[in-house]
Amino acid sequence: MTTDSGTQQVARRYVRDEDVQRYELSGGTLAIVKEEGAGYRVDSVRSDGTTSSVDNAGMRGDVGQCGSRILVITDTVRSESIRSAAFEAYAAQSDGSVPEALMVVVQLTDHDGDTPPVLAVAPMIDGLSSRQRMFDCEGDVITMPSVREDEASASFSGTESERRDLVLQRWDLSTGQRTIVPVVDEAGNPIDLDEGQGVSDYVAIRVNDEYRFVSWGGDAFAVDPASGQGRYLFSLDAPTYGPDGYLATFQVSESGVYVLKDRRADRVVTLSYRPWEGGQWRDIFTTQDLAWYLREGVVTGALDIQSFSLRPGWDGGAQ
Repeated sequence: MTTDSGTQQVARRYVRDEDVQRYELSGGTLAIVKEEGAGYRVDSVRSDGTTSSVDNAGMRGDVGQCGSRILVITDTVRSESIRSAAFEAYAAQSDGSVPEALMVVVQLTDHDGDTPPVLAVAPMIDGLSSRQRMFDCEGDVITMPSVREDEASASFSGTESERRDLVLQRWDLSTGQRTIVPVVDEAGNPIDLDEGQGVSDYVAIRVNDEYRFVSWGGDAFAVDPASGQGRYLFSLDAPTYGPDGYLATFQVSESGVYVLKDRRADRVVTLSYRPWEGGQWRDIFTTQDLAWYLREGVVTGALDIQSFSLRPGWDGGAQ
């Protein structure tokens, strides 16, 4: 962990821990979500080097942060350990009808019981999917871009296909209610996602009233979380598979998107930038210096770049 005082190492409890995501909390505390068995463990590392952990057995889903809370949006199929608490919470707010499965917002931090707190519940919707490690958070309302596949309204042109629309899951944690907001363009038409587009594992930033995000595959969108007014912006013009394919990792600023591309063939790494509005991708630098570390060796397997960071205040790509 790096602070103004320097960099320190913090020992892991287990050798094979896998980080899901790291989040900065107030007071300089770092929350590290890890996969542990069939659940998540959240390690809190404080600026003085002390640590604490919270175990959440049987949890799997979309993880994100809202204020000081680390949350997961899951369902009673993937996370059976939460099933009883979820249906109890749903019974307290429903009119008596009970669905077969529920979607649930669960708090992964600040609890010491066997069952983590259930903050919101709603019926599970077939065809609604996402895979995220980030939420938009405004007060007690969290918003998560998702994809809804609708086979009933699909268009058929020789072969069966499903219509894939961009929607927002909005969860009000103060009431425990969920709203599904279709994302529409300026003409009021739904924003359809073609076969190659997606929203999974995005990184995002708030720019005025818009939530701007780019998916792991390089598809960028801008959406007003309150109204659902949205725009498709651009996609990464680099193949992700094949001999000329790249492994891509993204970061965002208010001005645009940065991508670190690792070419699979020779492990040449390029940092590129593109503004949210207009413009094209522009290479900032290219280096072969990381190839020795990334390539498969005699003793070690091939490595992949998981993330990168930008120095605060640096705007080297936006010139």
